[in-house]
Amino acid sequence: AMALLPEEYPVVQTLFPALGARRLTREGVLTRRINAIETLGAVSVLCTDKTGTLTQNQMTVTALAMGQAHAPQILHWPGTTLPTLAPQFRPLLEHAILASAPEPFDPMEHAFHRMGAEHLQDTGHLHEDWTLVHSYALSPALPAMSHIWRTGEPMDKGNDHSISTKGAPEAVMALCHLGDADRQQWLATANQLAGLGLRVLGVARGQLAGTDFPGSPHDLNFEWLGLIGLTDPLRPDIPEAVAQCRSAGIRVIMITGDYPTTARVIATQAGLPDGEVLTGSELAALDEAALRERLRDVHTCARITPAQKLRLVQALQASGEVVAMTGDGVNDAPALQAAHVGIAMGLRGTDVAREASDLVLVDDRFSAIVRAIRSGRRIFDNLGLSMRYIFAIHIPIGLLALWPLLGGPALLLPLHLALLELVIDPAC
Repeated sequence: AMALLPEEYPVVQTLFPALGARRLTREGVLTRRINAIETLGAVSVLCTDKTGTLTQNQMTVTALAMGQAHAPQILHWPGTTLPTLAPQFRPLLEHAILASAPEPFDPMEHAFHRMGAEHLQDTGHLHEDWTLVHSYALSPALPAMSHIWRTGEPMDKGNDHSISTKGAPEAVMALCHLGDADRQQWLATANQLAGLGLRVLGVARGQLAGTDFPGSPHDLNFEWLGLIGLTDPLRPDIPEAVAQCRSAGIRVIMITGDYPTTARVIATQAGLPDGEVLTGSELAALDEAALRERLRDVHTCARITPAQKLRLVQALQASGEVVAMTGDGVNDAPALQAAHVGIAMGLRGTDVAREASDLVLVDDRFSAIVRAIRSGRRIFDNLGLSMRYIFAIHIPIGLLALWPLLGGPALLLPLHLALLELVIDPAC
């Protein structure tokens, strides 16, 4: 029995991934589920976020656009600090700040507040005495955030509340009920800014009297102000990491909620293949078979909601792919749990995302995922080598133990077998 039974297999399958998990910790990847180590080596598709994973998540306002739709005034200052802000652009920045959290934690809102501190001091556009009384949060149905502020002083037509909103340009345009002509012209301007690799947001304002706040921001009256573009530079190690993935036969798919043109530019900078961008609205119109077919050539997905991430994972799995998925939000948890390997962000990830994941990136770096996959493949190969080694060793030992049954002398006693096992197992 000692000669024939490969009792080392359970030990090897526990010890090798455990040693691998320890090695990954030094690479900045924490392992929450030990079986993910082995699966990591078989990953064929890596779905990754853009903001904070491929980019540095250090946003800076570098473009403003407002005025008439047919001839908007565009202010763009790439890579340098704006020395002065022309007065006509102040309301745009003012309401972008008012539509943000008073004490921001999001890098985008930090950028608005930082620019406001530089250019709006002593201009009457920073309203520290106003009180935030109501908010309309972002939602998949309406990717825009609105804040209602009590001004404490009468405004136009006796209104005593100011409303500010910011969000996806098309969503803010819908709140402002822009006409088709204006809408198309502002979308062209948004595409122009997005073509520079900027994250583009629309900004609007409004006024309200009394405290009878409607249930939806669609019931408020908004005035379109313009567009704000933010720069979020690519991490310097991303192109090399993406190239390593492609050379290793791993397809990288970038999934983001950003504007499609912005997503395409960042994907090109990261080294992803050129191709069509799959948008959330297109995804919603596809059935499962059509989605699987479409995903064969897609490397960039834009305007994707967290719920749609789950559909993407399931469609890739149905096509026979082994999928790794990154995520950081509460709504990312279903996709992280459904993926073969769920990877949560350690710095900006929520507790829910980390609980649903298999691995946690300590510093949110994409290159750490590449190193983890490389280690996973090494561990997977070592497991295969160990299994073959154990199997090969047990054949001659088993034959020697069975030799007396075939009429030969006893070449090995049980004590000898035990000593051989003590030598063979650590060698493996």
